[in-house]
Amino acid sequence: MFAAGAAVLLGVTSLLPARVDSVARSVEEVRGRRFARTVPASEIGDQELKKVLKAKIGESFPTSPADTMRTLVAFGLIDETPGLLEKLVDFYASQVIAFYDPEPRRFFVVRGAEKTLDSGGMPGMEGMAEKLIFAHELTHALQDESMGLDARMKALKDDGDRGLALQSLLEGEATVVMVRVVISDLPGEASELEETLEPLLSAGALEKANVPKDLPPYFVDQLFFPYVDGTAFVRRGLKKGGWKEIDRLWKDPPKSTSEILHDGPRFEPAADLLPADGAKLAPQGSRYLYSDTLGEWTVRFLLRRTLPASEADDAAAGWRGDRIAFYGSGSAIAYIWRVRWESAAAAERFEGAWKKARTKKELVYHKGADVFVIAGFAKTPV
Repeated sequence: MFAAGAAVLLGVTSLLPARVDSVARSVEEVRGRRFARTVPASEIGDQELKKVLKAKIGESFPTSPADTMRTLVAFGLIDETPGLLEKLVDFYASQVIAFYDPEPRRFFVVRGAEKTLDSGGMPGMEGMAEKLIFAHELTHALQDESMGLDARMKALKDDGDRGLALQSLLEGEATVVMVRVVISDLPGEASELEETLEPLLSAGALEKANVPKDLPPYFVDQLFFPYVDGTAFVRRGLKKGGWKEIDRLWKDPPKSTSEILHDGPRFEPAADLLPADGAKLAPQGSRYLYSDTLGEWTVRFLLRRTLPASEADDAAAGWRGDRIAFYGSGSAIAYIWRVRWESAAAAERFEGAWKKARTKKELVYHKGADVFVIAGFAKTPV
């Protein structure tokens, strides 16, 4: 559903054009692609940053923030949390030191962020934070030149799973480039340094220890996923075909989070699982809110809320497509979700796990390789 905006969280820069240009040349050398233009950069204050983030969050939701939050609660992705939108804005603002925004095509650094510069006590890493942030964000700028990130992400507003998969490619690549730019200045064997630093800089980029206790894990885990699993995905691609393989993925990005989670044959997720016009299935007296594709990552997350991780992951594997439609009537939320699996056996396995994990009043059944989950309907709509 919601995919958090790209941001690396490790350092800050003085924004001198010469320094931007210097790191841009390093990014070009590592990535094997050249910038078509100079990336403009400027500072942004804390309050302006929060305004930008609030607008970005609102744009990323498939419907209004209030209705989106209600659907997430109704479906069990989050618990009801008063003032959640403002909490999200504050959380993301606390994590962002700098970011590349594809809409104005500009690199921003939070004013006063130089106070956060820290090598983390890593020998030889003093002064590297600035280069880390530049390299990561300039990689996003390079991606934007070829992929048109703003238009791409907005086009995926009703397919959160594919949006999260694309973001995993973007963040995974930016993390690999960032690490390789930095290790080019360090003594030692490059491959060994990369193996050591990459997990630290991707998984350690966000501090879970600093996450507010009342912030739903759904948003936190979704923020981590593109950095950690996305980096592993890009590394698999590099092993298969080097940067040429990543160039191919720029032209044909991953279609689902299943591609990020599994190193297997690519597949086209099932389409037309629900009517294109979701209003056609609306229960009497309800209004159509939106439709979305949840994907394997979200299925896995939902099951993990109740079941052991191994059991949840096994039940989520074999996902081959889904579509969910939400409807509202007063404070009530209704939904219909149809999930396609690789086989009837996989569908039956998921159905059993879903019924075991859920306490909500739902109609759950499977037909062949499809599982249906329905709530708030007086009669079965399909």
